[in-house]
Amino acid sequence: MWCRYFGSGMMKNLVSGLVALSFALAFSSSVRANPKYAAIVIDGNTGKVLHSKYADAPRFPASLTKIMTLYVLFDYLKKDRLSTNTKFYVTPHSAAQPPTKLGLKPGSYIKVSDIIGSLVTKSANDAAATVAENIAGSEAKFARLMTSKARAIGMSNTVFKNASGLPNRKQVTTARDMAKLSVRIMNDFPQLSKAFKIRRFKYRGRGYRNHNGLLYSYKGTEGIKTGYTRASGFNLTSSVKRGRKHLIAVVMGGRSARSRNAEMRRLLNRNFPRAVSTRKLPVHQRMAALDPRRAKAPMRKIVVAGSSTSWNNRNTQKPKIIKASLSSQALGVGKYFGRKGSEGFDIQVGAYQDRNIAVGKLAALQTKASNVLNGHEPYIMHFEKNGVNYHRARFSGFSSRSGASIACDRLKRTHKMACIVMAP
Repeated sequence: MWCRYFGSGMMKNLVSGLVALSFALAFSSSVRANPKYAAIVIDGNTGKVLHSKYADAPRFPASLTKIMTLYVLFDYLKKDRLSTNTKFYVTPHSAAQPPTKLGLKPGSYIKVSDIIGSLVTKSANDAAATVAENIAGSEAKFARLMTSKARAIGMSNTVFKNASGLPNRKQVTTARDMAKLSVRIMNDFPQLSKAFKIRRFKYRGRGYRNHNGLLYSYKGTEGIKTGYTRASGFNLTSSVKRGRKHLIAVVMGGRSARSRNAEMRRLLNRNFPRAVSTRKLPVHQRMAALDPRRAKAPMRKIVVAGSSTSWNNRNTQKPKIIKASLSSQALGVGKYFGRKGSEGFDIQVGAYQDRNIAVGKLAALQTKASNVLNGHEPYIMHFEKNGVNYHRARFSGFSSRSGASIACDRLKRTHKMACIVMAP
């Protein structure tokens, strides 16, 4: 009977329209009933907000946290404080992180390049904690560094408490802040952020598929990150380019990965026609458009500083600070990561295959020779030679070669300790 009045083609259109309307109403009702939901879509070229729903409401970031972990890591790479060949030491704390994880073993080493691959694909929690402990000495210190950097790029409603996004009720963010982070990591590290495109990652013979399903199913997707905990729901940030148009979108609090991905596609499809084909505006203009309320706030220069270290409680076997050579061939002369303040001369008091012995030497000297070493930061620099791992025990922060030489002479004379001066 319906076909008699409307015709089969009109009937199909009517049915399709009713289905679409029903889906829209159902989704709208679902969003209202879901206290975890939040979303934002911005034009990646201009920073203009094209869609916003609860974008400033506090939410749990889950593994979106790892975007900031990578931001910090990328900053060290960009400033040549380490390289992708640098090896990070795996502590018992890092190895004990709950899944998802690579299954890193305590006392082993993992290359920075493998850490990056594992974070963007597997979202490995043990790899994230390894970054934290090697850069800052502890995950708590690294989280404070992350929060400080969040403030520096305008993420005013975000607090980080760990490097992985594992549950912590005080670790919160917003959809808008995550969009800001996405803009900045792609702008500040255009080459390194291409890692978010990685679809598959292989580590020690085992392959891992990127959790971001849009990389495989939505044209133009360039990353960037998924996240899930029971408290957060299913989160996703996306960067999608088609022609000269670029969208950055954040969906938080999905009830499942499938429904979250469907919502992301819906928002992207709806807003691509509204995006503009233009050259990217300078980052400060895009950030101002993304958050007009804070447009007048000056952008602060981002500075990465290493953590000061006391070496107390070393029996926990957690490193307080580790520094690494830029490559296995660089035997200690050159640039390091994690150092606080400006470059200067170091003194080396030994090199040991057993890392715990190196820690013990530093701790003992810091106590016995405090009159010589007060104010100078102890650290361990790992390097590899002929397949063997070594740990150089050093104190940093001597402003001149003569000052470092005087300190060395006093250690030799008073404490019978071998010592050599290392140039910056």
